[in-house]
Amino acid sequence: MNITFLCLGSRGDVQPYVAIGKTARASGHNVTICTGKTFQKFVEQNGLNFKECSLDLMAILQTQEGKQVFEEGMKHPIKAMQYAKRVINPLYRKAMSEFYEACQNQDVILYHPKAFGAVDIAEKLGALCISMSPIPIIYPVSQFPNLAITTRNLGGFLNKLTYKMVNLGAERNNIKDINAFRVKELKLKKRKAGDYMIQRNGNPLPIIYPISPILFVDTKDLEEKVYLSGFPVLEDGCSLDEETEEFLRNGQKPIIITFSSMPLNNPQTFLKKIVASLSESGNRGIIITGNSGIEMSSDKHILVKEFLPHDVIFKRSKGILHHGGVGTMAAALRSGIPQVIMPFQVDQPFWAKRLFELGYSLRPLKEKDLQEEFVSRFAEMNDEGAIHQAEKIAALMKEENANINAVNYIERLYKEWNRRNE
Repeated sequence: MNITFLCLGSRGDVQPYVAIGKTARASGHNVTICTGKTFQKFVEQNGLNFKECSLDLMAILQTQEGKQVFEEGMKHPIKAMQYAKRVINPLYRKAMSEFYEACQNQDVILYHPKAFGAVDIAEKLGALCISMSPIPIIYPVSQFPNLAITTRNLGGFLNKLTYKMVNLGAERNNIKDINAFRVKELKLKKRKAGDYMIQRNGNPLPIIYPISPILFVDTKDLEEKVYLSGFPVLEDGCSLDEETEEFLRNGQKPIIITFSSMPLNNPQTFLKKIVASLSESGNRGIIITGNSGIEMSSDKHILVKEFLPHDVIFKRSKGILHHGGVGTMAAALRSGIPQVIMPFQVDQPFWAKRLFELGYSLRPLKEKDLQEEFVSRFAEMNDEGAIHQAEKIAALMKEENANINAVNYIERLYKEWNRRNE
């Protein structure tokens, strides 16, 4: 098969596609990933073909205006909307044309929900199209509401309704551009916003959630409607630098603190609280600064690094404090180490609530919580029950073979697609 992945967003958005694409390539398929230029090296280092998309979120976040809007958009909604109209929307229009070019002569198109125009392109080209959302935000279920609206259970009917509302709104701001693209470039008729979120011309649209089914055994509405492959794992051979190895050798296992691309509201105030909490609880720590805004030099008890590979460092730790992004959360689950989530936005509060309710993480924290709360969670990381639960979920996930599951499912869908279209 010739497979093209259309994906936009951060490293956490792109990596699942790279992981599955790498496994698909090892199975003999030709794989192309169309995404922002920021990820070209990442894609090509993993042996996959790269096609550039002009809508490069990570590059936008490096600009002063882009960073300010994305980090403080909720505080300044009018400014955010003006920025979207002036900068983001034109890039979306250009991205659809780039997606169309990348999908020429392809058998299968897998796309992130942010990749507008994907199903329209598949309709034009007669290709199999599969939605692959890294979080459970597309298909309506009664067990919990759409995480873009709330984490509070509204009851079955209202829970399902929230998905319809979000699916309709997802394309509403861009439907004029989508229809202009359909008419001018694809030579297709206009359509309504939300028409292609879970169906294609009246037929169910195949959906893959690259997340663990272990976390959704109670979600019956997903059965036979959405395929849960497990969290993809990218075997990239990353190792730790000598400074980190030396720190690990010279003392007890540390607690890892990492918030990846999430900026703290008051970085230095929070840092003082974390340093004091580690000291009071008798722990060493490794702080991975990322985009948190934390500024500190390493000392005897705390190592400060801008980046460390999560899958490697988590397994060498005593406990993990993180933001709850799906990729970081999956790595924490795989590590078999107790974790606590301090969520910021989007899907993070959902994962914090769900993992705590399932018993796979400690009670969530907030940035503004008092020092005693952080000290308490750090102490709970010693609890035999917490350690047992962490080891239990890690052992279950180890058996999933997520990448192979996803590739096998894509192959099966392609065979069925060909039979129907012979």
